Amino acid sequence: MSDPLTELHYGQRSQTLRGVVQDLNDSGPSQTVSVKMHYGQERSSVPVHQPFGFSSYAPLDGAVTHVIQNGADPSDLFALPPANPSAARMSGLQAGESILYDAAGQKVYLQDGKIVRIDALEEMRVSIDGQPVLDVTPDGVTITGWLKVSETVTAEKDVMADGISLKDHVHSGVKQGTDDTGAPQ
Repeated sequence: MSDPLTELHYGQRSQTLRGVVQDLNDSGPSQTVSVKMHYGQERSSVPVHQPFGFSSYAPLDGAVTHVIQNGADPSDLFALPPANPSAARMSGLQAGESILYDAAGQKVYLQDGKIVRIDALEEMRVSIDGQPVLDVTPDGVTITGWLKVSETVTAEKDVMADGISLKDHVHSGVKQGTDDTGAPQ
């Protein structure tokens, strides 16, 4: 006579399989994977259930996932988002911290409940309605649109307006007394 709890345990355990990701297709409305599981079982076009608002494409070299059989039916499968433990995982987080990262080491780090740190390799771009409004590169910062500042603006070097230096401009028509000068040149 067999133990019902043991049978239940093995029955549930057999519904979840770990597999090595062989291929990933991210071209359609649902991401799918091809996986190789134990005993040489291979499954293709298994839909990946991503959390709402998040999607990723794990590097395939070393990627693994868990495949769930709905109702223990091996023809009705779905996969959890693939993980790749060997690809640039950010570690050393403290309790309550979160990080979003990619294989190149770029990250958005919600740190200590006080700091949001963004580390980009080449460029950080913010767009509204598909149009860039803020572009940050090693060469500088470009803001496209009106800039409204409610406090003092301090420039350590110079400020240019339409090609005219605030620091080094000259005026034409300089006169003594209360007369106005000409416009900056």
